[in-house]
Amino acid sequence: MSAGAGSDETLAAIQDALGVAARRAKDFSLHEALGQRVGYSLEGPYYATLARLGLGGPCTVSQLADGLGLELSTISRRVKALEERGLVTRTIDTGDRRISHLDLTPSGRELFEALSASWREMLAEVLTDWPSSDVEDLARLFSRFANDLESFAERQR
Repeated sequence: MSAGAGSDETLAAIQDALGVAARRAKDFSLHEALGQRVGYSLEGPYYATLARLGLGGPCTVSQLADGLGLELSTISRRVKALEERGLVTRTIDTGDRRISHLDLTPSGRELFEALSASWREMLAEVLTDWPSSDVEDLARLFSRFANDLESFAERQR
């Protein structure tokens, strides 16, 4: 551990808080509740798939599976369900017909934007008693942490 990394106690507190945040970020019932706020019923597992496409943009099925840490068969089932709802479009690669490219449809993009707004509203409720300077610090530091964590994970591959 480098000198600037903090004490074991501090790092344990960060680990614990990150565990809670990660668990809630994957909480299917929370996703469903946020969907109900915008008048759309989207089961939790499908939210992550929709969100990944919304945040990351068009990608292949393999890239989506890798990004979500799921098997291709699981992603294929989720994508099929989202296609049937008119939220995702799949196009076959002209050079290699085994590859499918995925993207949000206009309806999928609209739903993703509404769900994202619902998340921001929930965050505003959670942080309502925080001073604005603390919220700004959290945004800055958490973004820095997320970027550094992403870089670390990429180096481990």
